[in-house]
Amino acid sequence: MDKAVSSGMIDSAEQLLERLREKEVLLSPLEEAYIRETDKKYRLRISEYYFNLIDWDDPECPIRMQCIPDGAELEDISGYSEDPLHEKDYEAVPFLIHKYRSRAAFMCSNFCYMHCRHCTRKNTVMNEEICTKDALPAALEYIKEHTEINDILITGGDPLSLPLETLEYYIAGFRSVPSVNTIRIGTRVLAADPGQITDELCDMLEKYHPLWLFTQFNHPKEVTKEAAEAANRLLRRGIPLGNQSVLLKGINDDADTLVELYTKLIGIRVRPYYLYLCDRVLGTAHFATDYTVGVELIEALRYRLPGYAVPKFIIDADGKHGGKVTIERNHVLKETSDYLLLQGDSEDSVTKFYR
Repeated sequence: MDKAVSSGMIDSAEQLLERLREKEVLLSPLEEAYIRETDKKYRLRISEYYFNLIDWDDPECPIRMQCIPDGAELEDISGYSEDPLHEKDYEAVPFLIHKYRSRAAFMCSNFCYMHCRHCTRKNTVMNEEICTKDALPAALEYIKEHTEINDILITGGDPLSLPLETLEYYIAGFRSVPSVNTIRIGTRVLAADPGQITDELCDMLEKYHPLWLFTQFNHPKEVTKEAAEAANRLLRRGIPLGNQSVLLKGINDDADTLVELYTKLIGIRVRPYYLYLCDRVLGTAHFATDYTVGVELIEALRYRLPGYAVPKFIIDADGKHGGKVTIERNHVLKETSDYLLLQGDSEDSVTKFYR
Protein backbone atom coordinates (compact mmCIF):
# COMPACT_ATOMS: atom_id res chain seq x y z
CA MET A 1 0.00 0.00 0.00
CA ASP A 2 1.25 3.51 -0.79
CA LYS A 3 2.29 5.48 2.26
CA ALA A 4 0.09 8.33 1.02
CA VAL A 5 -3.02 6.26 1.64
CA SER A 6 -2.33 5.71 5.33
CA SER A 7 -0.71 9.00 6.40
CA GLY A 8 -3.83 10.66 7.88
CA MET A 9 -4.26 13.07 5.02
CA ILE A 10 -7.35 14.97 3.87
CA ASP A 11 -8.56 12.60 1.21
CA SER A 12 -12.13 13.51 0.27
CA ALA A 13 -14.46 16.46 -0.14
CA GLU A 14 -16.31 15.59 3.06
CA GLN A 15 -13.10 15.39 5.08
CA LEU A 16 -12.04 18.77 3.71
CA LEU A 17 -15.39 20.41 4.47
CA GLU A 18 -15.33 19.00 8.00
CA ARG A 19 -11.84 20.45 8.56
CA LEU A 20 -12.98 23.83 7.25
CA ARG A 21 -15.91 23.83 9.66
CA GLU A 22 -13.48 23.05 12.51
CA LYS A 23 -11.41 26.07 11.47
CA GLU A 24 -14.57 28.16 11.17
CA VAL A 25 -13.81 28.88 7.53
CA LEU A 26 -17.06 30.05 5.97
CA LEU A 27 -17.86 28.86 2.45
CA SER A 28 -20.92 29.67 0.42
CA PRO A 29 -23.25 26.80 -0.53
CA LEU A 30 -22.00 27.21 -4.11
CA GLU A 31 -18.35 26.86 -3.01
CA GLU A 32 -19.18 23.71 -1.06
CA ALA A 33 -21.02 22.30 -4.06
CA TYR A 34 -18.04 23.03 -6.33
CA ILE A 35 -15.70 21.20 -3.96
CA ARG A 36 -17.96 18.14 -3.93
CA GLU A 37 -18.49 18.12 -7.69
CA THR A 38 -14.84 18.70 -8.54
CA ASP A 39 -13.76 15.92 -6.18
CA LYS A 40 -15.90 13.47 -8.13
CA LYS A 41 -13.83 14.09 -11.27
CA TYR A 42 -10.45 15.10 -9.85
CA ARG A 43 -10.00 13.51 -6.45
CA LEU A 44 -8.51 15.82 -3.87
CA ARG A 45 -5.68 14.91 -1.57
CA ILE A 46 -3.92 17.36 0.75
CA SER A 47 -1.28 16.58 3.35
CA GLU A 48 -1.86 17.96 6.84
CA TYR A 49 1.42 19.82 6.50
CA TYR A 50 0.41 21.63 3.30
CA PHE A 51 -3.13 22.30 4.56
CA ASN A 52 -1.67 24.06 7.60
CA LEU A 53 0.27 26.48 5.37
CA ILE A 54 -2.96 28.00 4.04
CA ASP A 55 -3.81 31.56 5.10
CA TRP A 56 -7.60 31.40 5.41
CA ASP A 57 -7.83 35.17 5.76
CA ASP A 58 -6.58 35.47 2.18
CA PRO A 59 -9.07 34.18 -0.42
CA GLU A 60 -6.26 34.27 -2.99
CA CYS A 61 -3.71 32.48 -0.82
CA PRO A 62 -1.28 30.76 -3.26
CA ILE A 63 -1.23 27.63 -1.10
CA ARG A 64 -5.02 27.44 -1.06
CA MET A 65 -5.25 27.92 -4.83
CA GLN A 66 -2.90 24.99 -5.50
CA CYS A 67 -4.69 22.43 -3.33
CA ILE A 68 -8.37 23.35 -2.81
CA PRO A 69 -10.70 22.28 -5.66
CA ASP A 70 -12.17 25.06 -7.77
CA GLY A 71 -15.31 24.89 -9.89
CA ALA A 72 -13.29 26.28 -12.81
CA GLU A 73 -11.72 22.83 -13.12
CA LEU A 74 -15.02 21.50 -14.47
CA GLU A 75 -15.14 23.91 -17.41
CA ASP A 76 -14.59 22.37 -20.85
CA ILE A 77 -12.25 24.85 -22.55
CA SER A 78 -11.39 24.62 -26.24
CA GLY A 79 -7.74 23.72 -26.84
CA TYR A 80 -7.39 21.79 -23.58
CA SER A 81 -7.23 17.99 -23.48
CA GLU A 82 -6.69 15.08 -21.11
CA ASP A 83 -3.21 14.26 -22.41
CA PRO A 84 -1.83 17.26 -24.34
CA LEU A 85 1.72 15.89 -24.11
CA HIS A 86 0.61 12.61 -25.75
CA GLU A 87 2.43 10.56 -23.13
CA LYS A 88 0.22 7.55 -23.79
CA ASP A 89 1.40 7.56 -27.41
CA TYR A 90 4.96 7.02 -26.16
CA GLU A 91 4.24 4.22 -23.69
CA ALA A 92 6.75 1.62 -24.90
CA VAL A 93 5.68 -1.00 -22.35
CA PRO A 94 3.23 -0.54 -19.47
CA PHE A 95 4.23 2.44 -17.29
CA LEU A 96 7.42 3.21 -19.28
CA ILE A 97 7.32 6.37 -21.44
CA HIS A 98 10.04 6.65 -24.11
CA LYS A 99 9.54 10.09 -25.63
CA TYR A 100 13.12 11.39 -25.89
CA ARG A 101 15.88 9.32 -27.46
CA SER A 102 18.24 9.06 -24.49
CA ARG A 103 15.67 9.27 -21.67
CA ALA A 104 12.73 7.27 -20.41
CA ALA A 105 10.20 7.88 -17.64
CA PHE A 106 8.80 5.16 -15.39
CA MET A 107 5.37 5.97 -13.91
CA CYS A 108 5.75 4.00 -10.72
CA SER A 109 2.91 5.49 -8.67
CA ASN A 110 -0.41 7.25 -9.15
CA PHE A 111 -0.49 8.62 -5.60
CA CYS A 112 0.85 11.92 -4.29
CA TYR A 113 0.95 13.56 -0.88
CA MET A 114 -1.02 16.33 -2.53
CA HIS A 115 -3.07 16.42 -5.72
CA CYS A 116 -2.04 19.73 -7.26
CA ARG A 117 -4.99 21.38 -8.98
CA HIS A 118 -2.71 22.26 -11.93
CA CYS A 119 -1.28 18.73 -12.32
CA THR A 120 -0.33 17.84 -15.89
CA ARG A 121 -1.45 14.25 -15.26
CA LYS A 122 -4.70 14.93 -13.42
CA ASN A 123 -6.67 13.19 -16.19
CA THR A 124 -4.30 10.27 -16.77
CA VAL A 125 -1.88 8.90 -14.19
CA MET A 126 -3.77 10.24 -11.19
CA ASN A 127 -6.94 8.40 -12.17
CA GLU A 128 -5.75 5.15 -13.75
CA GLU A 129 -4.41 1.75 -12.84
CA ILE A 130 -1.66 1.39 -10.26
CA CYS A 131 1.83 0.27 -11.20
CA THR A 132 3.08 -2.81 -9.34
CA LYS A 133 6.40 -4.59 -9.14
CA ASP A 134 5.23 -6.88 -11.95
CA ALA A 135 5.73 -3.99 -14.40
CA LEU A 136 9.48 -3.68 -13.83
CA PRO A 137 10.82 -6.73 -15.75
CA ALA A 138 9.28 -5.57 -19.05
CA ALA A 139 10.59 -2.04 -18.49
CA LEU A 140 14.11 -3.34 -17.80
CA GLU A 141 14.03 -5.59 -20.85
CA TYR A 142 13.02 -2.67 -23.06
CA ILE A 143 15.81 -0.47 -21.70
CA LYS A 144 18.38 -3.23 -22.17
CA GLU A 145 17.29 -3.51 -25.81
CA HIS A 146 17.47 0.28 -26.27
CA THR A 147 20.96 1.10 -25.11
CA GLU A 148 20.57 4.70 -26.24
CA ILE A 149 18.55 5.24 -23.05
CA ASN A 150 21.06 6.39 -20.45
CA ASP A 151 18.83 8.43 -18.14
CA ILE A 152 15.78 7.16 -16.21
CA LEU A 153 13.21 9.42 -14.59
CA ILE A 154 11.22 7.68 -11.86
CA THR A 155 8.01 9.63 -11.54
CA GLY A 156 4.25 9.26 -11.24
CA GLY A 157 2.37 10.41 -9.16
CA ASP A 158 5.02 10.71 -6.50
CA PRO A 159 7.62 7.93 -6.20
CA LEU A 160 8.30 8.92 -2.59
CA SER A 161 4.76 7.91 -1.66
CA LEU A 162 5.77 4.28 -2.19
CA PRO A 163 6.91 1.97 0.61
CA LEU A 164 10.68 2.18 0.90
CA GLU A 165 11.20 -1.43 -0.14
CA THR A 166 9.13 -0.96 -3.32
CA LEU A 167 10.92 2.24 -4.28
CA GLU A 168 14.30 0.59 -3.77
CA TYR A 169 13.21 -2.36 -5.89
CA TYR A 170 12.59 -0.02 -8.82
CA ILE A 171 15.76 2.03 -8.32
CA ALA A 172 17.97 -1.04 -7.93
CA GLY A 173 16.43 -2.55 -11.05
CA PHE A 174 17.27 0.44 -13.22
CA ARG A 175 20.72 0.78 -11.66
CA SER A 176 21.45 -2.84 -12.67
CA VAL A 177 21.26 -1.93 -16.39
CA PRO A 178 24.81 -1.10 -17.60
CA SER A 179 23.68 1.51 -20.15
CA VAL A 180 21.81 3.55 -17.53
CA ASN A 181 24.06 6.38 -16.34
CA THR A 182 21.81 8.63 -14.27
CA ILE A 183 18.60 8.07 -12.35
CA ARG A 184 16.31 10.96 -11.52
CA ILE A 185 13.39 11.07 -9.11
CA GLY A 186 10.55 13.52 -9.70
CA THR A 187 8.74 14.40 -6.48
CA ARG A 188 6.83 17.26 -4.90
CA VAL A 189 7.21 15.92 -1.39
CA LEU A 190 9.75 18.59 -0.34
CA ALA A 191 7.03 21.20 -0.80
CA ALA A 192 3.96 19.07 -0.01
CA ASP A 193 5.08 17.06 3.04
CA PRO A 194 8.83 17.39 3.74
CA GLY A 195 8.69 15.24 6.87
CA GLN A 196 8.47 12.24 4.53
CA ILE A 197 12.15 12.81 3.66
CA THR A 198 13.49 10.59 6.41
CA ASP A 199 17.07 9.58 7.18
CA GLU A 200 16.11 6.01 6.26
CA LEU A 201 14.94 7.14 2.82
CA CYS A 202 18.04 9.26 2.26
CA ASP A 203 20.37 6.44 3.30
CA MET A 204 18.70 4.16 0.77
CA LEU A 205 18.92 6.69 -2.06
CA GLU A 206 22.60 7.31 -1.36
CA LYS A 207 23.39 3.73 -2.40
CA TYR A 208 22.40 4.33 -6.02
CA HIS A 209 24.49 7.27 -7.23
CA PRO A 210 24.54 9.01 -9.63
CA LEU A 211 21.02 9.91 -8.55
CA TRP A 212 19.35 13.31 -8.84
CA LEU A 213 16.13 14.60 -7.31
CA PHE A 214 13.90 17.21 -8.94
CA THR A 215 11.07 18.83 -7.05
CA GLN A 216 8.47 21.57 -7.51
CA PHE A 217 8.24 24.71 -5.41
CA ASN A 218 5.93 27.29 -6.98
CA HIS A 219 5.71 29.97 -4.32
CA PRO A 220 8.03 31.30 -1.59
CA LYS A 221 5.49 30.38 1.13
CA GLU A 222 6.34 26.73 0.36
CA VAL A 223 10.03 27.20 1.23
CA THR A 224 9.72 26.56 4.95
CA LYS A 225 12.08 25.55 7.73
CA GLU A 226 10.83 21.96 7.32
CA ALA A 227 11.52 22.03 3.59
CA ALA A 228 15.04 23.36 4.21
CA GLU A 229 15.72 20.55 6.69
CA ALA A 230 14.47 17.92 4.24
CA ALA A 231 16.65 19.35 1.48
CA ASN A 232 19.66 19.27 3.79
CA ARG A 233 19.07 15.59 4.62
CA LEU A 234 19.25 14.75 0.91
CA LEU A 235 22.19 17.03 0.19
CA ARG A 236 24.23 15.48 3.00
CA ARG A 237 23.98 12.20 1.05
CA GLY A 238 25.34 13.88 -2.07
CA ILE A 239 21.99 14.04 -3.91
CA PRO A 240 21.76 17.16 -6.12
CA LEU A 241 18.43 19.00 -6.00
CA GLY A 242 16.74 20.90 -8.81
CA ASN A 243 13.43 22.73 -8.96
CA GLN A 244 10.87 22.75 -11.75
CA SER A 245 8.25 25.44 -11.14
CA VAL A 246 5.03 25.86 -13.09
CA LEU A 247 3.98 29.37 -14.13
CA LEU A 248 0.54 29.80 -12.55
CA LYS A 249 -1.79 32.76 -12.98
CA GLY A 250 -2.45 34.56 -9.73
CA ILE A 251 0.15 32.49 -7.88
CA ASN A 252 3.62 33.25 -9.24
CA ASP A 253 3.16 35.22 -12.48
CA ASP A 254 5.01 38.29 -11.26
CA ALA A 255 8.72 39.03 -10.93
CA ASP A 256 8.71 39.90 -7.22
CA THR A 257 7.24 36.51 -6.28
CA LEU A 258 9.70 34.59 -8.43
CA VAL A 259 12.68 36.59 -7.18
CA GLU A 260 11.69 35.75 -3.61
CA LEU A 261 11.08 32.10 -4.50
CA TYR A 262 14.38 31.56 -6.30
CA THR A 263 16.36 33.52 -3.70
CA LYS A 264 14.95 31.24 -1.00
CA LEU A 265 15.63 28.13 -3.06
CA ILE A 266 19.31 28.84 -3.68
CA GLY A 267 19.50 29.66 0.03
CA ILE A 268 18.59 26.03 0.79
CA ARG A 269 20.74 24.75 -2.14
CA VAL A 270 17.88 23.80 -4.45
CA ARG A 271 18.81 25.06 -7.88
CA PRO A 272 16.08 26.59 -10.08
CA TYR A 273 16.06 24.50 -13.26
CA TYR A 274 12.85 24.94 -15.25
CA LEU A 275 9.93 27.34 -15.21
CA TYR A 276 7.17 25.63 -17.20
CA LEU A 277 4.37 27.26 -19.10
CA CYS A 278 1.30 25.57 -17.60
CA ASP A 279 0.36 22.65 -19.86
CA ARG A 280 -3.00 22.75 -21.66
CA VAL A 281 -4.49 20.04 -19.50
CA LEU A 282 -8.27 19.80 -19.19
CA GLY A 283 -9.22 21.31 -15.85
CA THR A 284 -6.33 23.77 -15.57
CA ALA A 285 -7.24 26.65 -17.89
CA HIS A 286 -7.80 29.05 -14.98
CA PHE A 287 -4.07 28.80 -14.17
CA ALA A 288 -2.91 29.59 -17.71
CA THR A 289 -0.87 32.60 -18.78
CA ASP A 290 0.27 33.62 -22.24
CA TYR A 291 3.79 32.51 -23.10
CA THR A 292 4.86 36.16 -23.35
CA VAL A 293 4.39 36.50 -19.58
CA GLY A 294 7.06 33.87 -18.96
CA VAL A 295 9.43 35.36 -21.53
CA GLU A 296 9.23 38.79 -19.92
CA LEU A 297 9.56 37.35 -16.41
CA ILE A 298 12.79 35.56 -17.29
CA GLU A 299 14.16 38.76 -18.80
CA ALA A 300 13.34 40.58 -15.56
CA LEU A 301 14.93 37.85 -13.42
CA ARG A 302 18.23 38.14 -15.31
CA TYR A 303 18.72 41.59 -13.82
CA ARG A 304 17.70 40.67 -10.30
CA LEU A 305 19.20 37.24 -9.62
CA PRO A 306 22.56 35.47 -10.00
CA GLY A 307 22.74 33.55 -13.27
CA TYR A 308 22.54 30.16 -11.57
CA ALA A 309 19.25 31.19 -9.93
CA VAL A 310 17.50 31.96 -13.23
CA PRO A 311 15.65 28.91 -14.60
CA LYS A 312 15.05 28.06 -18.23
CA PHE A 313 11.55 28.97 -19.40
CA ILE A 314 10.04 25.87 -21.00
CA ILE A 315 7.09 25.20 -23.28
CA ASP A 316 6.14 21.56 -23.55
CA ALA A 317 4.99 21.87 -27.15
CA ASP A 318 2.83 19.50 -29.18
CA GLY A 319 3.96 16.16 -27.79
CA LYS A 320 3.77 14.44 -31.17
CA HIS A 321 6.20 16.81 -32.84
CA GLY A 322 8.14 18.86 -30.37
CA GLY A 323 8.48 18.16 -26.68
CA LYS A 324 10.26 20.55 -24.35
CA VAL A 325 11.50 23.77 -25.96
CA THR A 326 13.44 26.50 -24.17
CA ILE A 327 11.79 29.85 -24.91
CA GLU A 328 13.60 33.16 -25.02
CA ARG A 329 12.84 36.21 -27.10
CA ASN A 330 15.14 35.07 -29.89
CA HIS A 331 13.58 31.58 -30.06
CA VAL A 332 10.25 32.74 -31.50
CA LEU A 333 10.70 32.53 -35.28
CA LYS A 334 7.11 33.36 -36.24
CA GLU A 335 3.92 34.18 -34.40
CA THR A 336 0.37 33.86 -35.72
CA SER A 337 -3.01 33.82 -34.01
CA ASP A 338 -2.96 30.00 -34.21
CA TYR A 339 0.61 28.99 -33.42
CA LEU A 340 4.19 29.94 -32.62
CA LEU A 341 7.05 28.69 -34.77
CA LEU A 342 9.89 27.96 -32.37
CA GLN A 343 13.58 27.31 -32.78
CA GLY A 344 14.34 23.94 -31.18
CA ASP A 345 17.41 22.68 -29.39
CA SER A 346 19.46 22.33 -32.57
CA GLU A 347 19.91 24.54 -35.60
CA ASP A 348 17.72 22.39 -37.85
CA SER A 349 14.99 21.74 -35.27
CA VAL A 350 11.79 23.77 -35.60
CA THR A 351 8.61 23.17 -33.61
CA LYS A 352 5.05 24.45 -33.83
CA PHE A 353 3.30 25.30 -30.56
CA TYR A 354 -0.43 25.61 -31.12
CA ARG A 355 -1.99 28.42 -29.10
